[in-house]
Amino acid sequence: MKKARQLATQRLQQIQYTPLDGVIDGDKYILGPHDIIRIQVWAAVTIDEMAEVTPDGMIVIPGYGAVEVGGISWNQAKQKLTETIHQVYNPKNFSITLASVRIFWVNITGAVNLPGSYQLGATQRLWDLVQLAGGADGIADLSNITIYRKTGETLSVDITPYFSQGEISANPYLFGGDVVFLPPVSSQTGMIQVYGTGIRNGYYGLNGDETIQQLAQRLRVFTQHSDFSNVQILRGDDIISVNLMTENPTLLDGDMVIFPTHLDSIIVGGLVVQGGAYPYYPEFSTYAYIAMAGGPTDKGSENRISIFRNGERIKLKPGDILRPGDVIIVHHSTFDRVKDFFEMVARVVSSSITIYYLIDRLTR
Repeated sequence: MKKARQLATQRLQQIQYTPLDGVIDGDKYILGPHDIIRIQVWAAVTIDEMAEVTPDGMIVIPGYGAVEVGGISWNQAKQKLTETIHQVYNPKNFSITLASVRIFWVNITGAVNLPGSYQLGATQRLWDLVQLAGGADGIADLSNITIYRKTGETLSVDITPYFSQGEISANPYLFGGDVVFLPPVSSQTGMIQVYGTGIRNGYYGLNGDETIQQLAQRLRVFTQHSDFSNVQILRGDDIISVNLMTENPTLLDGDMVIFPTHLDSIIVGGLVVQGGAYPYYPEFSTYAYIAMAGGPTDKGSENRISIFRNGERIKLKPGDILRPGDVIIVHHSTFDRVKDFFEMVARVVSSSITIYYLIDRLTR
């Protein structure tokens, strides 16, 4: 018993710190191996025990024996342990606390920069894993993520409401052995780029013959501070200005959609590391804003830049400054775009094989 307590205490001292996003929800947090529970009893016998959940889901209560707590919620476990402690010690005062949450391995593959296996804490979420994997590729479809669980359950996740509305439920917790797959946007009906404030900026797949209003509803743009009277569609060398309240054109493969903002900001898009809306500073140059967006990607070029103002392409002369609402787009060649697409197809095929292998290994 003393040895088990020492091992649990040592593990508590050595375990990696996992930041929490708030107080644990006792009804939702599911106990598992390597969670550490502190049991304190003040009675005829005083007990202060660090009990680690074993691989088979048990913890040991001194003077009683093993109690199964794995796979049930924290509140259910506390109730179960409370009944056992009353039965064994009948104390006037006691305490049961979750001293430390467990660390486990999860896998991620698909359209991420560093696919592989990563350690997560039990209170960390899907987007934490994506960030650990170097972030999503520029053409990852974040509305169609799949999580494969050891239990055989398959979970489909649209994480975009987490970015647009802060809906934490769209960014679920992960469990040990999960395999997460981020697919690229589907090219069956086309791909578009979308930029604006309060939405995920980058590539999206078209949902069939999707219109601009349907896209705005899907991305929940109507809840953002956008200028709906001057939405811009960049189609090849053409610029189409759309009043979202009265016009509803169908989007085409390769379109770039820009939802201007009323706020004092500059939108940077195209082949930059982190496209989006950035605060307006009169003294900042075009290149300074591109730098704010992380600079061009390895396929982007600062020599191929377009600037748009009020729905029109402009050229800045020496001494000219950017204005609030301007849009900067960094381009690459058609050859590079086709090359990127075929490279992604090859990666997805490889990822599918990896998913099959991992699921087969986990379910054996």
